[in-house]
Amino acid sequence: MLAQAGSQTAAKSHPVHGKPDVPVSYGTSLLASARDEFRAADKNLPPKDKKSDMSIAHYNAIHSAAKTMGIDRW
Repeated sequence: MLAQAGSQTAAKSHPVHGKPDVPVSYGTSLLASARDEFRAADKNLPPKDKKSDMSIAHYNAIHSAAKTMGIDRW
């Protein structure tokens, strides 16, 4: 989800989510990196087109990915 939304960090990672042997810290780190990428990429958008300092599409993608991974804080 994050790679499809444009996260280079996620695109470079391997698809390990949803497996019980993957540490939660891996997912939280990936979410935080994607969040920072999205905020940097979207910094020049008008405020009406942003939520939490990123585009609404990026915001939705990151929260969808977090929900899929079962992570509610990162």
